[in-house]
Amino acid sequence: MKNRITVLILFLSGILFSQTHRFIYELEMKTEYKVNKINMALDIDKENVKFYDYDLIELDSVRIATNGEYMTDIESDQLLMRKLGTNKNLEFHELNFDYFVIESEDVMNWKIEKETKTIADNLLQKATTTYGGRKWTAWFSKSIPFQEGPYKFRGLPGLIFELSDDKNDFIYKLVKSKELPGTFNTSNYLENHYGQKPLAVSRKQFHKIKLDYYENPTAMYSQMFKEGNLYIGGELVTTQEQLDSKKKFIQNYLYKSYNPIEIDKAIPYKVNY
Repeated sequence: MKNRITVLILFLSGILFSQTHRFIYELEMKTEYKVNKINMALDIDKENVKFYDYDLIELDSVRIATNGEYMTDIESDQLLMRKLGTNKNLEFHELNFDYFVIESEDVMNWKIEKETKTIADNLLQKATTTYGGRKWTAWFSKSIPFQEGPYKFRGLPGLIFELSDDKNDFIYKLVKSKELPGTFNTSNYLENHYGQKPLAVSRKQFHKIKLDYYENPTAMYSQMFKEGNLYIGGELVTTQEQLDSKKKFIQNYLYKSYNPIEIDKAIPYKVNY
């Protein structure tokens, strides 16, 4: 974003969509535990818009180099794709090596304000909306006429450069852009998860899956516990008392680190520790 001319050339030279236009955002997320910074990729090609953790690109190269032995969890939980120009999203979620997809339709009702500001020679205009139970402020550029932005946010007359909610729990800032030849292949880690196809579920079904895991997060380790070779957090767990303690620790972490971007669709976790 440091050079407005670079971004404009990127758009104008690829206006026929023979390329993938990639915009990289720094996402700052806050939970009770910490502030996390993640680089996110917004890929726009002639058919689709994709949003995902930028690190997945590099990690996929490592996975290929190690013959599929290397895998990683998704840090942001904001993986999605949609057809260009539409509001119908496919949300992808990973949980304990399982992969799920949820369909959603997400329309933003924007109020475009008169206020403007300039960042690195880019003239930006302010817009506000309410979505997911949060109030949001976006800054967009009419000079980059992609009606897209981070996560599900779209529909403004220009690319979103900055986006934040009123509590600053989620802050997105455009930091870089590039042009890639052809359609960039994300099938290893977005449309699929390391060879695993996503299971289509409703949001209600997915909430139940997450709640079941929250109620007993150590259930998946039962066989290893019986065999006496269960390690959690680098510690050998040999007694039921230890296992119960680990269960409460995991529940505590899940509860306190849960800060969903769409709080009106939050999973109803209960204090269980």
